[in-house]
Amino acid sequence: MSEFDLIPPDYARGRILRRHLKTFALALASVAGLAALAWLGLHSLIAAENAEAARLQQATRLTAQGEAAAQEYRQRKQAAERQLEALDELRGHDRVRVLVRAIDAAYVEGVWLDAMKFYRREILPADGARAGAVQPGRARPAAPNAAPRGASPPAIEQYAEIAGHAVNHSALAEFLRRLGHQPGLADVRLIDSGMSEHAEAAAIDARISLLIDDKARGRQ
Repeated sequence: MSEFDLIPPDYARGRILRRHLKTFALALASVAGLAALAWLGLHSLIAAENAEAARLQQATRLTAQGEAAAQEYRQRKQAAERQLEALDELRGHDRVRVLVRAIDAAYVEGVWLDAMKFYRREILPADGARAGAVQPGRARPAAPNAAPRGASPPAIEQYAEIAGHAVNHSALAEFLRRLGHQPGLADVRLIDSGMSEHAEAAAIDARISLLIDDKARGRQ
């Protein structure tokens, strides 16, 4: 007994074609989904690379600024040392040279200085008030401005104030710590500090006061 195919050939071909189209559509959707995921991943990677490039550029600018400031500081130091050689011969002491050498030894990358100024302060001896007092029954000295007989001369302390900048608080703190350990310096203090905007990036402005003492050995 022969078998008869009751499905029309056109209908059978249509079913086969629809099945292939459905498979192709699923494959195309899968490819589109994978492409979208790949695009998102590539976009995230590009954004991360751009952020890293921006960070590296800023670090490069800060490094270049620090190197330029360090070079300028070295040039100023050399010029100051040449002037100090003549000043030491006239003044008979080397306190200024002690300060410059101490700053050079305490140098920290990321810290640069703008100016230094020096001032002196007289320390009256403990017996100054008693020596200048008028004892009962004695006449006041004829020269009021003359030093009382037997009085100790006032001691003179040499101070310096440094104005500069630092890229962050860690660099400033390390510079202060190193200054405090330098021989010839004592009473290192941070007078004032604050953030300010500079040409390349924000930095910390600072003013430092210190005592120049030939006998000081620095903190151990």
